[in-house]
Amino acid sequence: MSLVPKKTMRATQKTSDVEQFYPNSLLETGHDILFFWVARMVFFGTKLMGKLPFPEVYLHAMVRDAHGRKMSKSLGNVIDPLDVIHGVTLEELHDQLRSGNLDPKEVERAIKGQKEDYPTGIPECGTDALRFALCAYTAQGRDINLDVNRVVGYRHFCNKLWNATKFAQMSLGQDFQPLPEEGLSGNESLMDKWILSRLAYAVDEANTGFEKYDFPTVTTACYNFWLYELCDVYLEAIKPIVNGSDEAAKSAARNVLYTCLDNGLRLLAPFMPFLTEELFQRMPKRNDSIPPSVCVCPFPEKLSHRNEALEKDLSFINEIIHAIRSMRSEYLTPKDRPQAFVTCATEEVAGTVRTFTQQICVLGGAKELSVLTGEAAPAGCTMLSLSDKVQVNMMVKGLVDITKEVAKQQTKMQRLQGQLEKLNKDMARPDYDTKVPDKVKQGNTTKLEQTKQEISAIESAIATLKLIE
Repeated sequence: MSLVPKKTMRATQKTSDVEQFYPNSLLETGHDILFFWVARMVFFGTKLMGKLPFPEVYLHAMVRDAHGRKMSKSLGNVIDPLDVIHGVTLEELHDQLRSGNLDPKEVERAIKGQKEDYPTGIPECGTDALRFALCAYTAQGRDINLDVNRVVGYRHFCNKLWNATKFAQMSLGQDFQPLPEEGLSGNESLMDKWILSRLAYAVDEANTGFEKYDFPTVTTACYNFWLYELCDVYLEAIKPIVNGSDEAAKSAARNVLYTCLDNGLRLLAPFMPFLTEELFQRMPKRNDSIPPSVCVCPFPEKLSHRNEALEKDLSFINEIIHAIRSMRSEYLTPKDRPQAFVTCATEEVAGTVRTFTQQICVLGGAKELSVLTGEAAPAGCTMLSLSDKVQVNMMVKGLVDITKEVAKQQTKMQRLQGQLEKLNKDMARPDYDTKVPDKVKQGNTTKLEQTKQEISAIESAIATLKLIE
């Protein structure tokens, strides 16, 4: 390797190839050959060329099996990347062992290991899912304990990307043409601004991760944006808009969706070039200057859409949405759309909830949402306490087993009462005021008050449920 520049580019002469390709910017290798090969390349490069062949060396992790063992044919735990990409049956794995030169006893031991690790073989995962998994795994350090099931999970993520992008393209419409330049129209809704803010965050995280060779940060940012924010929230939230009659709002939502898809695919392209290329080719282009392939498109740079205050509000609203979904899944059928009530301790919190009433109904599956301050929810509701300031109520009269629900709330109250007793006991110690730091004391006081208020809210909910009977 140390002689490659000399042999391939006539490195002793100043040619254009030498000027362009020597030195390289980075060497990627394993730590096990750092002194066997990398050091020699540095010695020869410096001696023959007068300069280092590369300024940085990235040491990749070593791949082990799911149990942390070194891969060995005798253990039957060697994972061929092609088998993960294309899939292989258990019997085919056994045949690979029998066709080798292992001792018959080792073959039997290896077959036993394969049966334990891959009882149904290895399903087809594809190149993109395997590459994404290996980059995500580097968070473990110098060794990767490769679990094929995690690669399968990223294959499902690829399927989600495909289905979400196809659905998004249907929302855009056949005649959709994005704005010639990326930007805002001024008609964007709060949900449009929120998803652009989350996109800006994902872009920042990805660029920071690549600069530091922190690939798990990049994969996590891409995964969370696509799965938990674009697919789970935004695509669902804009359904009433793209199917509605407000053309200005519809046009704004479609352009924001296109911006998210375009940047999202470019974020994923280094890890999933095949999938992102296929989807990129199916999307309309902003103008004639757009490169013909996602592989040569510029990587997304810092966006100006970040709005942390809006993100904080939506994080709070998502808690309410998840609470409604949780109660619906526990008590009702998927077709039921109940009436929901959010009880707020302050008008400020109530105002935030009212701003997102439509989004809560759409994403939470509620028929109607009422925001209450200074009054209790009507009789016949079940309640989920998010904090001492917010409780989510859902009308369940005639739909649930009241006795069972009362018992569940009483169990939760007993747990909180146990926490309350422990806090009171800790705070009643003779040396509490002198030995406990002020910050801890302040936290305990706040937690004590919050626990009392949650217990009070549960007592009210139990009383309300009993009234239904």
